Amino acid sequence: MNDTYQKIIENEKAMEWQSHAVKILNFDLETVAPEGGQADDSEDMSRLQDNIIALKRQNYPLLTALRNENYQADNIWQRRLLTLLYREQDQSEPIDPALESEAAHLFNESYAVWLKAKQDNDYEAFRPQLEKIATMERKLIAARKISYAHPYDGLIGPYEYGFSTADLDPFFDTLERNIVPLLKKVSRATYVPRHDFLNRKVPLAKQEEFTKKLLAFNGFDFKRGSISTTEHPFTEQFGQNDVRITTKYIETAFVSNMYSVIHEGGHALFGQNIPAETFKEHLGEGSLSMAKHESVSRFYENLVGRSRPYIHAIYPWFHELFQEELGDISEDDLYEGVNYVDLSNPVRTEADELTYSLHIVIRYRLEKEIMANPALDFRVLKQQWNDLYRDLLGVTVPSDRAGILQDVHWASGFGYFPTYAMGNALGASYIKVLDHDLNFDAVVGQGDMAKVLMWMREHVFASAPLKDTKDWIQDITGHSFTADDYAEYLTHKFTELYHLD
Repeated sequence: MNDTYQKIIENEKAMEWQSHAVKILNFDLETVAPEGGQADDSEDMSRLQDNIIALKRQNYPLLTALRNENYQADNIWQRRLLTLLYREQDQSEPIDPALESEAAHLFNESYAVWLKAKQDNDYEAFRPQLEKIATMERKLIAARKISYAHPYDGLIGPYEYGFSTADLDPFFDTLERNIVPLLKKVSRATYVPRHDFLNRKVPLAKQEEFTKKLLAFNGFDFKRGSISTTEHPFTEQFGQNDVRITTKYIETAFVSNMYSVIHEGGHALFGQNIPAETFKEHLGEGSLSMAKHESVSRFYENLVGRSRPYIHAIYPWFHELFQEELGDISEDDLYEGVNYVDLSNPVRTEADELTYSLHIVIRYRLEKEIMANPALDFRVLKQQWNDLYRDLLGVTVPSDRAGILQDVHWASGFGYFPTYAMGNALGASYIKVLDHDLNFDAVVGQGDMAKVLMWMREHVFASAPLKDTKDWIQDITGHSFTADDYAEYLTHKFTELYHLD
């Protein structure tokens, strides 16, 4: 192995163990840390991240040396690692280390500010912090000295290489053009699925038992993963053999936990089943990209988890476990209920498939405006949020907590949200291939989720660390990234569910 490359790998190993410590601290911060200890967690994370930044910068001259000598790595994994490191170098090397450290400190402290503001239902308490975050994002983009057609492109690229507003504008236009008219038809439908049982009280202990059954059924390996609780559910991959899921139990909303767990479990299944070389060759989970990750979590949550065959497969033990609370609910009731479109819901994480992407459209529009308009008055941002909810979803936002403060994501910057909708579209494309290969209804209806996982491992997970998203989906499906498959899927499903003409 080339000596210069070996030095880079040694630095990567050092960054890995320090990143591992950061993840442990962050997991503590977002799960069990008392309010008084949150600042300490944030401060320690910032110190470690300063060390990581320093190690990254030690790699930059080494990477430049490899480029200059046109170094060719030994295998496809090492070549992919170098490609990703070169990209990261191009993005980060021009940024002053002091600015990079300042950004890390800002994002770390912002979580506690957001959490308290949400608990207090007070946007004004978070607004100054949000303004600082927007200013910092602009500084980081400007520091790269890269010319972008739109400032927001500087945020999309790091999440999804090769994508820009030129890709996402028509993508979101297609979704909006198809979903909004369909939503209006649903709102006028004479048939409404039964949903009165969705808010019945279900003991948290039973929900916890159900959680473990669902995860095991889908293929989650409890020897290499765990489940905890938090305010805003997430999944963290600490390493090849340690993937941790979080959820939030609500006594009067068992479906919330049910699909939060299936969603986060999808992230975990991805992490538990990617090739071992991803870790051995130091690519890590970061090589998977957010849209790929969201495609898998949304695939399991909705395309599988809300399908009629899946409900058929889990219904017997659902009915047995919740006999006392939900014994009168038939299999058809459960299927239709978990797909019910709540026309008054303002919360993204509780959204049905039909309206979900409109929640993302709203965030995409606002994030674009924030980045394009340095003079934006953040005092009116909340009203813009509320107006978009009224115009696109027909929803009145009842509070800051259920409105502009509902998501944690803006506490760490912008650019992530589009990947949720992209994930919806990617999953809707590759499930058509899965159906062709396996007969989805038959396999899932029989409860053979192991076959689904095997197919995903071979066709979706295996190449994910090695390919950019556009190339990855092209190889899986034979066509380029598109919103069309997802729009077609939604139209078919909700036309049937609501008995539309």
